[in-house]
Amino acid sequence: MTQSDCSCTVEKCDIFDFMAKYVGLSVLHPGGFESTTKLIDKCRISSNSRVLDIACGKGTTSILLARKHQCRVIGIDINEELIEEARKLAKKHKVDHLVEFQMGDATNLSFQDDEFDATIAQAMLVLIDNKDKVVKEALRVLKPEGKAGWIELTWQKQPSDEFMKQVSEVICAYCMLNVRLINGWNDLFIKSGATKLETEIFPMHFNGFKGMIKDEGFKNSIRVIKKFISDSKVRKRMTTMNKFFKLHENIFGYGIYSMGK
Repeated sequence: MTQSDCSCTVEKCDIFDFMAKYVGLSVLHPGGFESTTKLIDKCRISSNSRVLDIACGKGTTSILLARKHQCRVIGIDINEELIEEARKLAKKHKVDHLVEFQMGDATNLSFQDDEFDATIAQAMLVLIDNKDKVVKEALRVLKPEGKAGWIELTWQKQPSDEFMKQVSEVICAYCMLNVRLINGWNDLFIKSGATKLETEIFPMHFNGFKGMIKDEGFKNSIRVIKKFISDSKVRKRMTTMNKFFKLHENIFGYGIYSMGK
């Protein structure tokens, strides 16, 4: 989801990079595949849909769409390594005839107006400075009757200054400094041209290894568990993060936002 940073270390890199690079998780957005399923339903995606998956990462959602709905999907990401992994994963799941992965900039999409029945993005606006440009681009390439859908980290209530300080200093989740309340996200979408905006916020439940197995599958979950056991630095940071999240479950949440153009 983000560009690789050679200076990133297990103790200090931002939370998404840590979970992908050092822990080895492939499903990084809040709510996991359960939230993705809700997003797909809101965007009315079917076998006839042509879908753009923005900031697709390793392609897990694009592949899920192709396998479950037999629709055509283009996944874009700015990270070349992730795109290569996504292509390999699509071949492994035998959906490479339905899914195409390419490098792309979410602020300047290389597609014509009105190309897609649905555009989706998950936990990527918190990583982008020019958020309104990303939303405008996602709406530009959307067909007049299409749906754009977003899953974004969303505070359930206004966090304190001390909490925000701990977010960066305790768990190194710098991207979370960009998280908004639901009204803040709604304002962004509306100002960027969204119509018929529908929003829903959900609490974030941290189900540990049980939830991970549900999203990652047994094989990758075992790999992550071995990493947790064998790598003391990974274990220390994951333990610190889990304690912090559970302590503040009343603040952490995510929203599902769907809209037209």
